[in-house]
Amino acid sequence: MIHAPESISTVNVILDFVLVFASLWMVWVVRGIGGVVGRSLTLIVFGAIVLGVAHLIATFAGGSYLNIFDAATNNFVHRIIVLLGFVLLVFGFRQIRVMKD
Repeated sequence: MIHAPESISTVNVILDFVLVFASLWMVWVVRGIGGVVGRSLTLIVFGAIVLGVAHLIATFAGGSYLNIFDAATNNFVHRIIVLLGFVLLVFGFRQIRVMKD
């Protein structure tokens, strides 16, 4: 098995946290917006949070840290969580289409 150098693993963890913080920043930016736009942005932001957390879980549940899942299971769980995040994004964008009709 090929292992990434420790410095790359550290950068990956830092980037995972940056993704989560960026999604939380999105929550801060869109707070207080009401109506259809507010509901749409809320779903989109929750989707972004799920996507950020998916990466964090994949990093820590894999063999490098907590070793909760084997590699195949870790990849599967990651993809399921990412799929849920994208579903939230789609529902958020679909609500914006209501304004068009």
